[in-house]
Amino acid sequence: MLVKMLMMGALLAALPAGPSQDRGPQTISLELFQGKQFTVQASVGGRERTFLFDTGEGVTMITPALARDLGCEPWGNVTAFRMTGERLDLPRCDDVAFKMGNHAYTAPTTIVYDLGKLDADTARLDGSIGLDLFAGRIITIRFAGRQIVIETPGSLAARMKSGLEVPVRLVRGAEGAALDVNIGVNTPRGRAWMELDSANAGPTIFVSPQIAPLLGLRTDIRTAQPVSATITRDVVFTGQARVFPNMIMDGNIGMQLMGRCDLTLDLGSGRGWIGKAQ
Repeated sequence: MLVKMLMMGALLAALPAGPSQDRGPQTISLELFQGKQFTVQASVGGRERTFLFDTGEGVTMITPALARDLGCEPWGNVTAFRMTGERLDLPRCDDVAFKMGNHAYTAPTTIVYDLGKLDADTARLDGSIGLDLFAGRIITIRFAGRQIVIETPGSLAARMKSGLEVPVRLVRGAEGAALDVNIGVNTPRGRAWMELDSANAGPTIFVSPQIAPLLGLRTDIRTAQPVSATITRDVVFTGQARVFPNMIMDGNIGMQLMGRCDLTLDLGSGRGWIGKAQ
């Protein structure tokens, strides 16, 4: 018990100091987009703009139009990979300042991409915000409540008390510019790591052919199969899964899990908690 108390005290002491802690946790509103994705409002370049919020984004993205507004001529190259191994090479703009609510954030690196290439709806967006914008902070993502909460020591203690800790791993790809979070799933051979990706808003999680048999899934069919994935003794995901060929990761879990719970992530030390959706 003493060790647990000391660990909690060290964690809370590591939170960045600032006046917002005295005012309680700060919230960022999420708005439903296309019936399954979420957007956030942020002030960038002196104007309110609309961005997707995507936990699997990796590196926060801005559009070429926003880059022009900021006076940035995109340069260099950021290399990233989709979960199927498809390589993406995109130019960058650095040190882009965002303001959401009472908090200011700086993206050390953003990628520049034309969202209009996807569809007409996304063409009106100014980019996509990933977890990298919150690096070093502790946040709670409440998709059911349509909020991102920037935690304080007091609010974090309450989350830790009421939630269940789950194994997570911070993934820093793209030469450290990206930040994704993987959640651990137990298998008979060891722990698999699956990306938490809110853009996966369909009915199924995705599992690689190498991991599929360990979760009782057949690799010879591409349709949805029932799955039970044990994260901890007290946290078990039950739903549908599809075996996804050519995956370069163990799996991908999206709104099938995150839409059901409040997810607290320490994006500094790499810890996570799941709580009942409020």
